[in-house]
Amino acid sequence: MGTPQEPALQVVSVTGTEVILVRLADGDVAAFASRCPHQGTDLSGASFFDGQLRCPYHLYLYDPRTGQNIVPCRDARPESLWKLKPGYLPTHRVEERDGWIWVAPRPQPPPPGWDPERERRPAGGRHSDPAEAAGTNPQAGDRERGHGESGDGPVEHPTKTLRVKPGTSFELRLPVAPLPGHMWRVEVEEGPLKILEERFEPADPPRHRVRVNASEPGVGVLRCAFARPWDAAVAEIRTYVVRIDDPVT
Repeated sequence: MGTPQEPALQVVSVTGTEVILVRLADGDVAAFASRCPHQGTDLSGASFFDGQLRCPYHLYLYDPRTGQNIVPCRDARPESLWKLKPGYLPTHRVEERDGWIWVAPRPQPPPPGWDPERERRPAGGRHSDPAEAAGTNPQAGDRERGHGESGDGPVEHPTKTLRVKPGTSFELRLPVAPLPGHMWRVEVEEGPLKILEERFEPADPPRHRVRVNASEPGVGVLRCAFARPWDAAVAEIRTYVVRIDDPVT
């Protein structure tokens, strides 16, 4: 695994359209759209990993020169891409002349490796491969094996106990590790809890913030799994036991 690199990103306006400029490690300048093609996340807070642009929300990786998606396309099964919809990142041609950086107003054509048909929902249902539908795809293991699936397994933190009053809300702030494609999945395993809101906070360090409502007295359990959306393997697990009662005065 490579080490993170953090070239400076600069947002500029090109004929009224926001474009991000960055000088890469080899000295070349790249220009690309300011929004992630997956879900429109603002890329001004993006970072770099192994020379690839990393979206701050779902940690998808894109080639900043061509716009080609690297992750999840590299790791996910082709038949899963219609659910992940990584798309491609529009890029702009750049020239440096006489101390100026010239950016073409129109995006370049899609990268050669992008095929829109791979991201269309397959006809006839959720699964296009009978072996996958039956859970017997013999090739899925190597392509989808992620951090925590083999060897030591996921990092499982000690269970934490929280105490809150009935009818109130509280917030979890989960640290986001720099693992490409990973995100937190938060589920209520039991008890009178309801997840009200989840959002990514591109701070330093980045956090996944979860607001939860505790509606009535009882005991609830929240399970938080850090994993790639297309992969059953889990990198990290955090469990919270929530005791909902009025404190003794």
